[in-house]
Amino acid sequence: MNRQAAIRILVLAIVWSLAFSIQIAAAKPPSDAQGLWVVNGNYISEFQGSALTSSGTPDAHLRFGVKDYIVPFSIAFDHHNNLWITDLSAYQGGHVAIIEVRRADIRSLKRGTRAPSRIIHPTGISGKLFAWYGLGFDAGGDLLVTNSGQQLLDIPPDQLERRRPSPAIAISLPGGFPQTLRFDSSDNLWVSVNSQLWRFAPADRAASGAANPSLVVNLPADFGAQDLAFDGSENLWIAGEDFTTGAVNEIKEISAGDLSGTGEITPPITATITSSAFGSVPGLGGVCLGGIDFDQSGDLWASARCQFPHLIEFTPSQLSIGGNLTPSITISPNRKKTNLSSPGPIRFGPTIK
Repeated sequence: MNRQAAIRILVLAIVWSLAFSIQIAAAKPPSDAQGLWVVNGNYISEFQGSALTSSGTPDAHLRFGVKDYIVPFSIAFDHHNNLWITDLSAYQGGHVAIIEVRRADIRSLKRGTRAPSRIIHPTGISGKLFAWYGLGFDAGGDLLVTNSGQQLLDIPPDQLERRRPSPAIAISLPGGFPQTLRFDSSDNLWVSVNSQLWRFAPADRAASGAANPSLVVNLPADFGAQDLAFDGSENLWIAGEDFTTGAVNEIKEISAGDLSGTGEITPPITATITSSAFGSVPGLGGVCLGGIDFDQSGDLWASARCQFPHLIEFTPSQLSIGGNLTPSITISPNRKKTNLSSPGPIRFGPTIK
């Protein structure tokens, strides 16, 4: 083989290698990176990337307002990555609303503007008392939501396209405020009911009528649950207030192994996290923790709104110790408070590029 032929073969090999590399890169699945969404004062913020890697006052990647939006109760993403909120709304004199903000509308926003949104009103519900609390989506895309009429409603995806959807299932709950709910990885629904957590397996919520949870978990006496989250090992973490100690804000863990079976149980608390970063209202305690959630690395994030608003993060190694912890990361308001104002519920969800 002469020198010129060898060079030609080498060039062809390089070109083929580059083309193959490009094909592999093109075939890679889209990134599943998640951002931290914060329902925050009278607007919504999303933090992502480097803003979540160290303490400071980073700008939110995205910030937008929503019509009829004042005080958020809960937040969730549906299977199309549309954002849903229950909120103490200005609509009809202060009723709590169920609001949808579609992902396509969020993508088209300019920073700091108001996002188009819509409010849904499930049929068959009295308009006099009405408040909507926890909401979430099951594996089939149904919206599950609790309300002040002591109901757990299931609204199928086809009904959610309507302004006045008809719930497929209505389950009666006892008195009190079922403020929060969360799904685990097995599509079990966990609902906070007074001083208990009720677990509804898919079969437990398949028909209307009186509630029939397969598992009832007694929480510590006088502990009020504010939000729930599951870590990667399905351990349950509960943010709330311990009223036996002057309404101190705490995050408690119950091991996954202690949440199996059926019936009524009083499981041990595996760990309790307290932190001065949670804040308090002097003499009152106050609901300072707005929400909790885990990122893809297993770090626990919380929003806190007493004294000064901030987002805080604890690493898995810290969580394994428990006790009075200093956050590994603290995100604080910038000078104009355009990144954080009064953070409430938080959830990790799909980023907006």
